[in-house]
Amino acid sequence: MMNKQAVNTSIWLGGLITGAIVGVYLYKNKDQYEPQKEKLNSLLTELQNVAGDLKSKLLTVSQEGINATKSALQTAKETTKEKVNNK
Repeated sequence: MMNKQAVNTSIWLGGLITGAIVGVYLYKNKDQYEPQKEKLNSLLTELQNVAGDLKSKLLTVSQEGINATKSALQTAKETTKEKVNNK
């Protein structure tokens, strides 16, 4: 399981690479897209919002997984103690 810093780094790096690819594509095709600049700005803002939501959801899922693991370990520990004490 990836720790929080690894998840954050992966998301950040993915965003950076995606931004660079989109930037290069738009730069190469700037004449074609100049009339649609406002629409593109809106779409890029929307993309940033989606990326932020995805990051939030990934962090939530990661935290839920950590909590489930802690709970399972605690249950296993208690069960083991009970078995040892009952012998």
